[in-house]
Amino acid sequence: MDFDRKKLNQIDSELERSQSWLQQMEAQMQGLSVPVVASPSDDLPRKSVLFYRDYGGLTGGHLKVWDYFNHVLHSESYQPQIYFSPQSAIKADNPWFNTQKDLILSEPLSRPDIIFMEGLDWLLLDETRRQNSPVPIINLIQHVRHAYPDNPRYPFLRHKAIRICVSPEVGTYLAKSRQVNGPVFVIPNGLDRHGFPEPAPDSERDVEILIAALKEPQLGEQLRQRLQAMGYGVQLLQSQLPRSDYLKYLNRAKITVFLPNRPEGEGFYLPALEGMALGTLTICPDCIGNRSFCLPGYNCLRPEYTVEGILNAVFEALQFPPVRSQLMRTAASQTATEHSLNKERTAFLEILNNIQTLW
Repeated sequence: MDFDRKKLNQIDSELERSQSWLQQMEAQMQGLSVPVVASPSDDLPRKSVLFYRDYGGLTGGHLKVWDYFNHVLHSESYQPQIYFSPQSAIKADNPWFNTQKDLILSEPLSRPDIIFMEGLDWLLLDETRRQNSPVPIINLIQHVRHAYPDNPRYPFLRHKAIRICVSPEVGTYLAKSRQVNGPVFVIPNGLDRHGFPEPAPDSERDVEILIAALKEPQLGEQLRQRLQAMGYGVQLLQSQLPRSDYLKYLNRAKITVFLPNRPEGEGFYLPALEGMALGTLTICPDCIGNRSFCLPGYNCLRPEYTVEGILNAVFEALQFPPVRSQLMRTAASQTATEHSLNKERTAFLEILNNIQTLW
């Protein structure tokens, strides 16, 4: 099968970048092997890890913090607890809704052993403790916008913390900012497959083109109108759905166009990986954070983020012969499998178990 030489060069370039970052990460982790210790006894309390959240509704960012909360739960030495801001909604769509009650705090711990921060969680920490925290702080960085000087998250980079970036691209942006105080690690996002349906065969996929436009509803409407005017069957998603319903749509779609945040970009963009896992042919325009796993011509199409660029990618996908389409979906499935939650957990727990050395 003949592949476009330019696309193959792009794939080679992306793979080289990913390999380079993995090598850097391995170099950072040298000497941080987990010490062999006896299992803690029931009389030895687990150290506390304090999480903060300002929860106004379900987002991908909240789900990833939930993953890290559960990673701590799997540790033999640490116990996670979470404090929600007073305005937070503890309702059914909150991942912590059914968490055991003693892990949800009515007020922050006065002396936690470790603090876990993400995004604007820094605002929930007393300013004096932000400046010179005696307690180790782990700061999960989920977006490249942390490195934008006009973003409210940017000043927090100067506070000492152990930072975990969800993609190599985020790590690159932090390095370029020259603002970071403390060590930086890259742990690519793992995919939580809990609740995922079994990928449907082509014969059962009744949606020709799905447009996932929660973050770009107007652009999604433009694409819908253009495609429907040409006679294509289109399903447009513009609002938040229950997660199970959203996954069902992905599983019904032959082709899915994902529309990440166009003005700011993304730090990783898990929805594209979810599409790959569920077997829909994935089209996701370049949003910075997807470059290390959205490999155009190999496991997806990654057009430039313009209306014409996306439409051209849709037309290209529609013309794929069955063998080409299947090859791409097989590669996508393998990519999703490689981004496992267990791999993410192992890398994080190694950092957690060496927290005092790193701090």
